[in-house]
Amino acid sequence: MKNLAIFALALILLSSLVSAYSLDITFPNDKTSFTSGEAITFKAVIYDDSGNPIDGDISIVIEDAERQVRVEKTVKSKELVSIDLGEKATSGQGVIKAEYQGIQAIAFFDIGRKELALFEIEGNSLKVTNIGNTRYSRVITITIGETIGTKEPELEPGESTSYRLVAPEGVYNIQVRDGTSPSLIRGDVALSGTGQVIGAIDDSASKRSPFTGGVSPDEKSDIALLSYVKNNKFIYVFVLVIFGAMILIAVERQYRKKPKK
Repeated sequence: MKNLAIFALALILLSSLVSAYSLDITFPNDKTSFTSGEAITFKAVIYDDSGNPIDGDISIVIEDAERQVRVEKTVKSKELVSIDLGEKATSGQGVIKAEYQGIQAIAFFDIGRKELALFEIEGNSLKVTNIGNTRYSRVITITIGETIGTKEPELEPGESTSYRLVAPEGVYNIQVRDGTSPSLIRGDVALSGTGQVIGAIDDSASKRSPFTGGVSPDEKSDIALLSYVKNNKFIYVFVLVIFGAMILIAVERQYRKKPKK
């Protein structure tokens, strides 16, 4: 019975010692909002039962909003810590979790949206890559020579799409911009292949779209019209349907003209 009492007393003392500590996470100057690529700066502190900060090793886990980027680290109590989650950390509310001897603390921070793209020309193709931390859906202005057109890609972070640049055979100056991302300016780009049509064609079969830009220099040019027909399968089908219908009508009329026996 005496041993049981001693054990109970020891358990109570141990519990009081454990509960005597507390853990807190703070941000300098209450800064809890960060831009993409900016280091998350904070301090984790252990307090004794009198509320005094003490030394100790604290286990830290920090994650971005989508929990796709995760950093685990051991830090010192009272030490100012900066952890860089990198450019790929998704926008939204991130979280910091701290633990010391079974005691846990949690704090939240925000990472701002960064809608950014990388433009690259590879041969006669324009490649657009989302290098931001959120969905990219900006209007891209593509200038080929003096012809201006637009595209509106929808890209998740890290995703890419390509557009085939077409124009009458020649060498062109090309500019690509969206108003936020670094603009692409390239000179002496060799293009060819569409009569008088100048523009950009989506290389994705599931996203096939019309030309970006227009017909140059004369929209009424017979060459340009023939070029458009050449590159549009719907025109072929339509013409064949009309031609077939005309033949059927002619046959029917000829049949009706024959005298009945």
